[in-house]
Amino acid sequence: MDTEMVVTGAIIDSWVEPSGALRDASRLVLQVAPLGRPKDLMIVEAEASLVPDRGWLEDLGENLCHGSPVAAVGRLTLGGFFSATQIHLAR
Repeated sequence: MDTEMVVTGAIIDSWVEPSGALRDASRLVLQVAPLGRPKDLMIVEAEASLVPDRGWLEDLGENLCHGSPVAAVGRLTLGGFFSATQIHLAR
C-alpha cells in the first residue's frame, strides 16, 4: 500500500465534499474508469487544493467533466480508495 502509482482514465462521476463548499479543507472525489480496465472503476480522493483552477473545481463539483481524461498520482488506501497527491486534468 506504500507504493506510489499512477491512475489514468476517464472521469465517470465527481463531487466535492462537503457538498457545495469550495474551501481549502474540501475534498474532491472522482470515480475513474482506468484506461484498459474501464469496468474496474476506482474512487480517487484528493484535497480540493490540488486543483489550482477554480473553474475546473466548480465543474467537477457540478458533474460537468464526465468523460474528461485524468491522471492521478498517489497510493491505495487500506479501504481500497486511491489517495491522490497530484491530479492532472484535461478537457
